[in-house]
Amino acid sequence: MEVVAMQIAEVLLGCLLLGQGANQHSMRPPEMVAEAILLPAQSTLTGQPLSLLDALGSTPDRRRQLEAVHAYWRLAQAVAEYHFCLDYVQGLEKLKDGAEKNVSLRLIRTSATAQLREAEIVAVRTQHELAELINLPHDAPRPLAADRPHVGAYRTSFNELFAGRTPPEPARLAERILPLQHQVIDDRTAAVQAAEDALVAVEENYQSGRANAATVASCGRELLRRRQAFIRSVCDYNRNIANYGFNVVGPAASPQTLVAILIGPTQRAAAPPVSGGAGAIQAAGANEPITNRTQQPSWNASGLTPMQPKNEPTLAPPREGWRANEPTPAPPRDGFKPVGKNEPTLAPPRDDVEKELPETTKDQLVPIDSPPMSLESPTSSVPPTPSGVVPMSVNKPLPLENEQAIGKSATVATPLYPALVDTSPALRAKQLTTALHWDRSLPKGAGKPISLAECLLRAAGGDRRATVEAYWLLRRRAAEYQWLVEQADLFDEVVPVVLKRRNTSDGAAEMVRLHAARLAVHAARSEAHVALVEAQYALALQIGTVADADWPLASTVPHSGSYLLKLDAQPDGLVDSWPVRRLVAMIPALSEDVRQRTMAVVEADAARVATVEKYRTAAATISPVLESIAEQSAQTSAFLDALLEYNRAIAEYASTVLPPTTPTDKFVATLVVKP
Repeated sequence: MEVVAMQIAEVLLGCLLLGQGANQHSMRPPEMVAEAILLPAQSTLTGQPLSLLDALGSTPDRRRQLEAVHAYWRLAQAVAEYHFCLDYVQGLEKLKDGAEKNVSLRLIRTSATAQLREAEIVAVRTQHELAELINLPHDAPRPLAADRPHVGAYRTSFNELFAGRTPPEPARLAERILPLQHQVIDDRTAAVQAAEDALVAVEENYQSGRANAATVASCGRELLRRRQAFIRSVCDYNRNIANYGFNVVGPAASPQTLVAILIGPTQRAAAPPVSGGAGAIQAAGANEPITNRTQQPSWNASGLTPMQPKNEPTLAPPREGWRANEPTPAPPRDGFKPVGKNEPTLAPPRDDVEKELPETTKDQLVPIDSPPMSLESPTSSVPPTPSGVVPMSVNKPLPLENEQAIGKSATVATPLYPALVDTSPALRAKQLTTALHWDRSLPKGAGKPISLAECLLRAAGGDRRATVEAYWLLRRRAAEYQWLVEQADLFDEVVPVVLKRRNTSDGAAEMVRLHAARLAVHAARSEAHVALVEAQYALALQIGTVADADWPLASTVPHSGSYLLKLDAQPDGLVDSWPVRRLVAMIPALSEDVRQRTMAVVEADAARVATVEKYRTAAATISPVLESIAEQSAQTSAFLDALLEYNRAIAEYASTVLPPTTPTDKFVATLVVKP
């Protein structure tokens, strides 16, 4: 781990030195947001700024006020994304040197222009949605968000506010995810700034003839994606702040107080200035949240408030030097090790999967399992993981001590799934499912593991299908988070190769681009953590454990094998119904989709290895390497989505054809193969 950290540190140091000129004027999150929601001079989108206070003051109805806040931030996001798309199109127009003859670049420009038009349509739609919601006069200009969303920390004072009383359930969720979402904003900001540095470095190479226009366009597209992800995280954060604020505020709270709770006091919401030039507002009730801000230029509040008592939820003061929290990659792991009782186990092998089905009663549905495969592979550099889990390992670089060490460390990339290449589709899907759902790198204190059977027992009397769907969604979120940890390892694998090439004509730019890609994955992982907690909350609602300190963490591996519908055991009237006919058609198709998606993941893994090898031997630039890792991530996500839909369909079928009185153990047996 120390060895890898040394190499990564050198890349980061190089990126820091290269990016000093570009980053010395980089904006912080509040300034980035302020610029994003302003329409540039070349904009064809029009409108008149509307304050959040005016939007809230349009109706006294609390529900409609919350809807107005959500619509307000949707509009801010839509305008910002339009702004970002316009910047991207204008950047492409600067590529003049032979660009008009480049078919690939013409396609990029055409696509970018279409994306800009689509962004404008979305913005116009959200303008009209907000105008209708707040009852703007029919002849009024379309609204634009005049107030910036909040990007600083948010103090909920949750324990103090709800001491001795039960909090609303949505408030419990907001209290847990707001700090996580705040971290996402910081991570997304760092990713944007790194993408900006990468674009500057590539543009310099383009001007000197060391890079082509397509590379510049690719970096510009990556910057666009990072900026879109940034503004989305900011507006998601503010929507959850609104959910929390509206759940804890008193019924007599004025629009001014609500604005102060959401974004801090503004000139419109502030009381007359007090000594020292600060402004203040008072809460409508003793327990209502009040914002407090320490003086900081360029942040949301133009007026300032004195510190309030500690038991009141507030917007935390902005941090000095927020980049001190710039993400650093977690140390790569030497290999996967099973953790405790949640390690997946496989069913005993069978000689013929299709012919030798498990013995069942006539009225029982059958998920057909696949026998485990041997993980021995002559191409695998890591011994088989215990319990038959497919090893997913990455070559770990050697110490960076001199040029000779760098050369030795730039070894051939290691495939993650070497044992799956020549196996049958059924076995391949089974093993990939097991590997991706092995709880090996979840966040610390992620939750309390719970099996599907135990979950359904806790939800006895409730909606079984809804509980199962919430369970599988949570399982998918956990797998996604852990895959993003693995994806960071794939970038780490490229570090020694980039270092070896650092003295080439484009070596400096490649270091910056790799750094930007790594930060983007780190930000995506932070966002996946938020999605994981939200899924835990949804399942906790189903099984009545929202008040528990530890929310549930799904531990059962989803089914990936074939599924025996046993239509001959079902009543004719039920089988002929359209809902069942739909499922009868969809379940086999979804099963095949899972198998095809599995092969796509394996092929994407092989393509990544081949691309990294070309880069190592100087037969390719870093662009295809970054694209191949992104493609493998996209295929992995598509596989997890397909698996989720397959298991949801199985749950719907079982819930439809089985009596509601079916015992839990028998019901679970129709969903997954018992380990």
